[in-house]
Amino acid sequence: MAHENISRYKSPEFLNFLRGGIKSCMMDGALPTDLNIKAAQSVPMSFFAFGSPVRHAADFRFESDPQVTNGVTYYVPNGDWNMPLKILRSSNRPKPVLLLLHGLGLHPASFRGICGHLLAVCDVIVADYTGFTFAGSWPDGGMSLRVLTHAIMRIADTLGLEKINIGGSSLGGGLSLMAAVDFPQRINRIVLLNPAIFPQTLPSFYRLVRVPVLGPLIMRLTAPENLVWGLTTIGYVDPSKADPELLAIYQENMRPAANRRRLLDLIRHLPERDAEVRHYLDHTGRLPQQVLVIWGEQDKLLAAGTGERLRQSLPHVEFHSFPDLSHLPHEEAPDRIGVIVARFVACAT
Repeated sequence: MAHENISRYKSPEFLNFLRGGIKSCMMDGALPTDLNIKAAQSVPMSFFAFGSPVRHAADFRFESDPQVTNGVTYYVPNGDWNMPLKILRSSNRPKPVLLLLHGLGLHPASFRGICGHLLAVCDVIVADYTGFTFAGSWPDGGMSLRVLTHAIMRIADTLGLEKINIGGSSLGGGLSLMAAVDFPQRINRIVLLNPAIFPQTLPSFYRLVRVPVLGPLIMRLTAPENLVWGLTTIGYVDPSKADPELLAIYQENMRPAANRRRLLDLIRHLPERDAEVRHYLDHTGRLPQQVLVIWGEQDKLLAAGTGERLRQSLPHVEFHSFPDLSHLPHEEAPDRIGVIVARFVACAT
């Protein structure tokens, strides 16, 4: 998105909302009750558009004008590939930083609904760790989830951030916990939205495309709309609440052949047995960080009992369960979820 396109989002109403904040945050870690986030407006989808101008993340400065930097696509080099990201802010005043990771095969715009709430209290970095939005941003043959996690943490290194808050949805939540285990001194608070953490029997489509020869053939021949057709039935209790603009972005994600190959690479690296990620499962129960878990009880993708297992596994957990939500609670009920996440992050030090 070019600089000149940002001017449409300089309205006083939008900027006044973004400048909202908190008066205090209780020292004992309780959630602030005076956080003015009830009237959050939707963040323009354009803020999540990846494209020109493109700059190295090392060129970013937190004191820069957010009305300019919000429109820039930044990237972090990782050897022979680059990870694209957007850095969204309401002002250049110091605030906590929250790095958000979307679910497998989705797009950073997945967080658009809750981002309006978050920008009142923190700066938000959304990283396209799949590289769907950026040509040449994926290594040949893919990478393990551990290597991907370490590549994600280079964002903090490049931006000169000693500590960050991190969170994500589905696989993005799993990657967030992996980052907390491997970089415990770099992670402050953790936000998990129906996270894919525990290995389980993979969905039938995932198992099918992992078959050599057959998988690439299926990915090449399947229409983009068919690759995302089940998203609303799996991610939502009420599919009518899905944002058509967001669904169109997901469908476009699956149109390029390169993106299908990247999705296949990631599916092939998903663990199915606890032994494959034993190191991370063992350390999850000893995490020192405060962890917020948002759990949609009608999740049809993750194994039954995952939410309760998570609640019992994490030693410092704030657990919110929603019987009327499913795998993408932040998309289906962004105002309810956004308020909770914003209050949690607002207490980050």
